[in-house]
Amino acid sequence: MSVTKVSSAMQDLTDDYAFSGTVSGAGAPSHRNDIINGGYLVNQENDTAAADDDYSIGDLFLHVGEAAVTTSLQTSGGPQGDRNFARINIDTANKQSGWVYFLSNADCQDYIANGKMSFGIKVKTVADKVIGTVRIGLLKWTGTADAVTSDVVGTWAQDGTNPTLATSWSYENTPADVDITTSWARYTVEDVTVDADTNNLAAFLWIDDGTIAEDDQLDVSEWQLNPGSTVNAFSSSSLRKTSADTKFFLEVMNPDAYVGYLFGESQPSSATSASARIDYVQKRVVPTFTMMNVAGHYRYRNHLFTNFVGSGDGVTFSSQSVMVANASITTSGMTAGVTGYLSSHTGGGKILIDARL
Repeated sequence: MSVTKVSSAMQDLTDDYAFSGTVSGAGAPSHRNDIINGGYLVNQENDTAAADDDYSIGDLFLHVGEAAVTTSLQTSGGPQGDRNFARINIDTANKQSGWVYFLSNADCQDYIANGKMSFGIKVKTVADKVIGTVRIGLLKWTGTADAVTSDVVGTWAQDGTNPTLATSWSYENTPADVDITTSWARYTVEDVTVDADTNNLAAFLWIDDGTIAEDDQLDVSEWQLNPGSTVNAFSSSSLRKTSADTKFFLEVMNPDAYVGYLFGESQPSSATSASARIDYVQKRVVPTFTMMNVAGHYRYRNHLFTNFVGSGDGVTFSSQSVMVANASITTSGMTAGVTGYLSSHTGGGKILIDARL
C-alpha cells in the first residue's frame, strides 16, 4: 500500500494511447476508470473561488481546505501534450488544501466484491511557487449510503500527521509523504483493501507541506481508480461520453444571449404568472436547482419574439424528478393565454441542476 512514483518511461508505456493497437486476450490491459472526468475534459461550473467543502474545477472534484483558494482549469502545459489539468493557488499562507472525488454506492459494489482497489494521479508543483509534499488517502464511508459528509476532514494536521477525518470516514490505506517536483509524475497507491462495511469510497489528495506560502501552486490531472491490486493505465472517455457522464451528476444551463430559450412554451395563467416544463439529462437522484447571476438575465418573451416582458429574477422550480421539473416566473406585463417563452436575456445567467454527492 505504499505510494509509488512511476518513471517517465513507464508512464509512456502504460498511457492509454499506447494501447490503441490490436492487443487482446488475457494479457490485454484494462481501461476501466471509475473516476469521471479525470482528465478535466468538462468544466461546466468553472468555480474559480473555491471555499472549503465546495465543488470546483472539473465539476465533480470537491475542494476541502482550511481557507478559500483560487482554482483554475489549465489548458496548456499538461501531461500528454496539452491534456487539461486543475490548479490550486494558495491564497492564505500555511493553510492546507486538497481535492476529493466521491464514488457512489452503486459504483462501489465491484470494489467490495473484489476486495481491493488501486489509484493513480499525476501531480506537480510550479517553479518559484513550490509545494513540497502531498499525501493520498483512499477513504471509506460507513454512514448511510450516498449521504456522505462531503467535508471529509474533521481536523487538519500537517508535516507528517494525517488529518483527522469526519465521523464515519476512515482511511483504507496509510497515507505517506509524496515528494513532488515541478515536472509531471504519476503516483500510485495500490493493493488497498476494501472492507465489506463500505458504503461509499473517496479519493483524497491534499497538501501536507507545513510551509505553504501564499501563491504556492499545486497541479493535478489524470485521476484513475479501479478495482484490483494494481492500478490501470490512465483511461479517459471521449468528450461526448465524459460530458454525458458528468451531467448525470451536474448539468449547467448557460444559454446564449437572447436566443437561448430555457423552457418550453407557456401560456400565462395571468398577467403576472407563467410556468413551463424544463427537461434535462437524467440525474443520479432528484436534483436541486440554483439560479446563478440572476438579476436581469432571465425574461419572459412573448409569442411573437419581438420583445421581452418583465424580469425573470423570480424563477422557481417545483415538481422535480430525475429528468423533468416545472419552472415558474412571477413578473408583470404578460397576457393570460398568450403563448411565450422563458428566455435568457444577456447570456450571463446559469442554472445549476445538481445531483452530486
